Amino acid sequence: MVSECAIFPSRVRVFDKIGNNSRLNRYMKKKLFATMLLTGFCWLGASAQQVAVKTNMLYWAATTPNIGIDIAVGKHSTIGMTANYNPWTLGTDNKIQHWFLRPEYRYWVTEKYTRLYFGVHAIGGEFEIGGFKLPFIGDRILTGLPTHYYKGSFVGAGISIGYQFYVSPHWNIELSAGAGLARLSYHAEPVNGPKAASYTNRKRILPIPTEIGVSFVYLFNSKK
Repeated sequence: MVSECAIFPSRVRVFDKIGNNSRLNRYMKKKLFATMLLTGFCWLGASAQQVAVKTNMLYWAATTPNIGIDIAVGKHSTIGMTANYNPWTLGTDNKIQHWFLRPEYRYWVTEKYTRLYFGVHAIGGEFEIGGFKLPFIGDRILTGLPTHYYKGSFVGAGISIGYQFYVSPHWNIELSAGAGLARLSYHAEPVNGPKAASYTNRKRILPIPTEIGVSFVYLFNSKK
C-alpha cells in the first residue's frame, strides 16, 4: 500500500515548514542581543566616529537585560538603538515578558555626549504580561490584569530628554526620560482555566512611557 507521504511529498514539506516557523521565531528572539552586539562591533570599525555603548540600570533592577549603542554623526547629533529583552516569569504566574527595539535621533545642546539633549524615536516590540496588579494605576489600562495575561505587539513614536554627566574620559552617567503614543494589538487569556482555541486581537492607541533611565555609558574614541 502506497503511503500518503509518498503520493503528496509537497504536503509533508508544508507541514514541516509550519512547525519550523514557530521554532525560528523563538530562535530569532534569543538572538536579538547577539545581533545588537554584532551591529555594535561593526560600528566600532568606523574609527573616525565616536561610538558609545550603554546599559540602563533601572531596567536591570526590573530583571530586564538591555543594551544601547549610539554613534555620532555630527558635532551635535547622534543616532542610536536600544534593545530590551525580558523572558522571565516571576514566582508561579507573574509575567512581565517583553522585547522591544527603540531607534533614536538625539540633538545635543552643547556637544555630543555632553550635558543636555533632546531626542525623537520610534519603538516597537511584543509583550506578554499579567498575573499581578500594577502599582498606582492598578488595572485601569488593561482591565483584569491580575487574572489575565495580555499578549500582543506594539509600535509607536515619542520624544525624549536627557542629561549626561561626565565621570572620566571614557565614562558618563545618563539620566533619561521619554513618552509617546503607541498602537497596541493584543488579546487577554486567563491566568488559570481553559484557553480558547483562538483569540481576536483588540487594537488601541495609548500614551505610554517610552524611556526612563539611569544608565552607565562607555565612550569609544573619546576626545575628552
